[in-house]
Parts: sequence; structure tokens; C-alpha cells
Amino acid sequence: MTDALTIGRPRLDTDVVTVRRKDIRAISSVMVDGKSHHLGEQRDFRRNDLLAGFVPEAGRLSLAWVRLADGEQLDVHQHPTKSMILVCKGSVRLLGDQEEELAEGDTVVVPPGARHGFVTRPGEEFQGLSVQFEGSGLYEEESAPRVEFTGAAASLVDLEQYNAERLDAFGKHHMFDLFDSGRVGADPEMRDRFVSALYVWAVYFQRMLYARQAVCSDPQLREVYAGHLREEFGHDVLLKEQNGISETVYDPMLEAVGNWFVMQMHGADEAAKIVVVHMVIESSCAVFGERTGAAFTEGSAADTSYFDLHSEVDEDHRELGREHLRGLSADQYARLRQVCGQAWDQLDLLFDRIAAHMVR
Repeated sequence: MTDALTIGRPRLDTDVVTVRRKDIRAISSVMVDGKSHHLGEQRDFRRNDLLAGFVPEAGRLSLAWVRLADGEQLDVHQHPTKSMILVCKGSVRLLGDQEEELAEGDTVVVPPGARHGFVTRPGEEFQGLSVQFEGSGLYEEESAPRVEFTGAAASLVDLEQYNAERLDAFGKHHMFDLFDSGRVGADPEMRDRFVSALYVWAVYFQRMLYARQAVCSDPQLREVYAGHLREEFGHDVLLKEQNGISETVYDPMLEAVGNWFVMQMHGADEAAKIVVVHMVIESSCAVFGERTGAAFTEGSAADTSYFDLHSEVDEDHRELGREHLRGLSADQYARLRQVCGQAWDQLDLLFDRIAAHMVR
């Protein structure tokens, strides 16, 4: 029968566990030959029940200094022998089966087969001691390391690469064929239908930025968002006035897509908002402005058209908030990749509908 007191406790044979330095009982002096001798602070691992149960009574000890510099990552891996990692300097994030922030003095105990890895935050480094209690050290034999990498943990690099792939695919959207072929430039009615449908999205884009600004509680991000809003403010009006849009387009799919982006500003966290607005939308706008602007340049009396404006400023806008995406956990990056994919799917649908209005 299972002891109720053991339910929820970590199992040292399967679970990765972190022990804080404060959880190892300290002594400051000892009595030798009847005299007290000061020790400063001394914390023997065997004074902690969990560590005492993990450290073997005998074995072949292997020790290695380990270090991760600013932004470096040791991918998630596992090995056939138990291991202990002591954080000696700096800080690091534990990845894998358990994820948490580690600081100086923390100890991680890793049973055989447990998945774990480490990544540092920007501007920080980690120095530690890796200990194994049986057999050779993990990398003692360089040609035959005793580790198996179980797949690199998701990272900002992975997220940016995925976004670049979707951006490249967006550049091949069939709507741009209408511009590349010269049909839009030669057909005023097609141009009018295009800008009328695009205006629906331009209005929702403004609403999205208003919503994000209204609910942001992070002072630094609120300032970044405010600057972005100031630079984008009134672009829907600019599009309408420069192109004489008078007919209002109603399309339930355009409305649904626009509302999806607005609702992300109310329900998503700040990292997801940055992915949606800057990684996805602003990246797409830069391509969009370059691919469509030529059809609206000739005969324009404006110094800067709506399309020229987006091809120029959106290259800068796509990098806004990027620092907020650094140093997240693997699980967070995996979730942000899903958000990124959903946002691109919505944009593809948006331009499918705009193209449909153009050729009706």
C-alpha cells in the first residue's frame, strides 16, 4: 500500500530534482578536543535527505568543470549513469523533463535516462561542476561520449527559422501573381477592388494596435508599443484618402480574420503578441509593400504612398520587441512556433480573400 505522504514526491530513480543551497542544513563550527573551531558556512550534502539518498556510498567519481557563455545552450540529452550538476557561478535555465531557473548554490540531481539540458539568458553565463559516481565521465572518452541527444530543445533560432520559411512561402502567394503580371497596374477597376478589400484589413490592423496598447501592463513594452502605434497611426485613413475608397467591402472571412488578430491582443501573453505583430505581420507587410507598390506609383500625387511607406518602415518594425523573446524555455518557444504558424495561416486566408475580390 502506498504511503499517502509519498504521493507527489519526486522519485530519485526517474525524476530530475533541484536542491537549493538553503535546503542543505548548514553548520558554522565544530568541537575538536573540547575546543570550538569556526567553519564559516559548511553544508554537507548528506545533511539533506534527498541528496543523501542520491549520492552512493562508494564508486568511481568523475568530476568536470562546465561552462555556458552568454546565450549558449546544451541541448536536451540523457545518459545511462546518474549525474549531479552544481551551479558554482552565474545562473542558468534547466531544460528537459523539468524546467526552472537555477542560481548559484543550486544542485541538480539527474537519474539515469532523465532528459535534461541547460541554456543561459542574454548577458549571463553559467559555471558549474558536473559529477558522475560510476564508470567513466560523460565526455572522458571524447570519441565515445556517454550521452544521447534526444533532439535539440526549441529555441529562438528555431522560431526565427520557421518564421523565415513561412515568410518565403508568403512571398509566393498567388495574389502577387496578379501584380507581377501587370494586370493590376493595367486595370483600374481591379486596383479599386483590391484597395477596397485591403482597407478592411487596414482598419483591423489599427484596432489590433489599439487593443495591444490598452491592455499592456509591462512599462518597457508599453513604451515600445506606443512608438509603434504612433508610426502606424492613421495608415488606414491614408490608404482610403490616397485611393478614393468609397465602397465598403463586407466579407465574413475578412471580418473573421481581422477579429482573430484583435482577440490575440486580449488573450495572448506579450511574447505571443510580439510574434503575431512583429515577426509575422510586419514581416509580411515589408514584402507586401515591395510586391504591390509598383501598381500604385504612377500618377500618384502623394509624396509617399501607403505601399511605399510599408515597404520602408516595416523592416524596422519587424525587430521591435525581439529582446523580449530571448532566454525563454524550450516549451515556450515550441508554443510560440504554434502561434506563429496560426498567424501565418490567418494571413494566407486574408490574402486568399483579397485576391478573390480582385478577380470576381
